[in-house]
Amino acid sequence: MLSVRGADISSLKKSEDKGGVYAYEDGRQADALEILCDHGLNYARIRVWVNSPDGYHGKSQILEMAKRLKQREIRLLVDFHYADSWADPGKQPKPAAWQDLDFDGLKQVVYDHTYDVCNALKEQGTPPDMVQIGNEITNGMLWPDGKNDKSFDNLAALLKEGHRAARDCSPETRVMLQLDNGCRNEMYHGWFDSIIERAVPFDLIGLSYYSYWHGTLADLQSNLNDIAVRYNKDLIIVETAYPFAPGKPENKGDLIPIEEYPGYPFSPEGQRRMLGDIMDIVRLVPNRRGLGVMWWEATWTGVPGNGWDPSDPTSPNNWENQALFDFDQRALPAMDLFNQP
Repeated sequence: MLSVRGADISSLKKSEDKGGVYAYEDGRQADALEILCDHGLNYARIRVWVNSPDGYHGKSQILEMAKRLKQREIRLLVDFHYADSWADPGKQPKPAAWQDLDFDGLKQVVYDHTYDVCNALKEQGTPPDMVQIGNEITNGMLWPDGKNDKSFDNLAALLKEGHRAARDCSPETRVMLQLDNGCRNEMYHGWFDSIIERAVPFDLIGLSYYSYWHGTLADLQSNLNDIAVRYNKDLIIVETAYPFAPGKPENKGDLIPIEEYPGYPFSPEGQRRMLGDIMDIVRLVPNRRGLGVMWWEATWTGVPGNGWDPSDPTSPNNWENQALFDFDQRALPAMDLFNQP
């Protein structure tokens, strides 16, 4: 049984402000959260940037979204990037306002920023159910200070400050550490062994899995089963996605170039089958340590002005064929799987 059946919906607020609409399968337009909730979604993941160029993905937006989530009894995972824009294994840039801080100062602002957002959520009656300290921090965060290419010491110190802030604010909030490539078992061993050696506290292991980048479903299952037993921690695949179509002719060049996973065509049924099989893999994790799956950017449809680059309103959305709404903004069959614990 999966207790977490969710999606990252970080782009939703901006999409709505730019004119984005969403609809049920029959074309009836409605609030995207209503549609997702009616299909069984019970968790939402929302990223927080420090000072985004577009004015989104900050504290004010997550406070607004948290109120809407609570109205529908959808739980919240806050994804702290500790950056002004995208942070991932290939880049972990410091926020501009933090550039000149020494390491003690950097630890302090990690604590202050984390506490500020969590406390604001708590004060409005919507404390986060989970937070993740950093986004896909396989190679560390807040480079160069927190890069773990030579030592995990600095990264560990930063993670401890994030954990301390979350717990000081809301002791019930569970803290997650997330890596990319959920198929790389040796990488997970090396990373989490190093973190545990440095006494970094955490409750959950988050993973990303994109079949066209990371590896086979069998490799994913092997890694999940192993680390669940090795670390005795609950696991969530907090990022996964798969195309429902290769793209429309007029925008195909803007979409991320990827190849089909054998047996899973780029179609609504192929997308549904991929999500269903990933969910089945998580259900089989030993000792019921597999809590669930979250689809990445389920609501990021092709709305002008809501593109990939937050500093360029003309940039395209490279992800619209991997949303859970089709090119006509209608709910796709994969969404139905949220109704299957």
